[in-house]
Amino acid sequence: MEGTYAPRRALPHPIEIILLAREIDAPALLPSAMYDLSRYTPSQAALGCTSSQTGAILRLGDDDLLNMLRGREHASRFFSTFIVNELEGREPSLWCLHRKEEKPIDRRACQIAFETITFELLRDVNGVVNNRTSDPLYAISDAELLQTKEDMPGGDNVPTMRTCEPCRSEFGTVVDTAKEEFWRKLPVWFCVDVPTWG
Repeated sequence: MEGTYAPRRALPHPIEIILLAREIDAPALLPSAMYDLSRYTPSQAALGCTSSQTGAILRLGDDDLLNMLRGREHASRFFSTFIVNELEGREPSLWCLHRKEEKPIDRRACQIAFETITFELLRDVNGVVNNRTSDPLYAISDAELLQTKEDMPGGDNVPTMRTCEPCRSEFGTVVDTAKEEFWRKLPVWFCVDVPTWG
């Protein structure tokens, strides 16, 4: 079905990558593969996958499964902390274009947009629509993308999630910093030693 998030049609399953990385001693493959697997439900990860080569059922060892689940929790905690620290009650930029509006509601336009974005992320719209049960990195990116998405045809087309450009730009910097920090922490979260990770 077009528009459905289904990377497995073209890419190997993350369990296959994890097992291969262990077999050939390539730890640099593990953090991203573990993160990819952590986006599945815990029960799906525990059940394993069917080998694309042999058709056999492949499962992670207990240590890798536990490390993946721990890493999933760390990623979720990072995302919830991001929401609390960077979105909840976010003040508009000092250069906000709405600061000098006459009506109080107009002065709060960017703050209302940030509150709406917070609500959308907490509702996990991206998870339901795109079949991403737990993808904090995508959700952090989506926090900025929600401010620039086109209006939906046939909808009210009220840009309630759009901030002015100075507020969006300032928040975009925060999002970029959070994504870089998130990626840098993957090896620690998933208990993988990768000295050159970056």
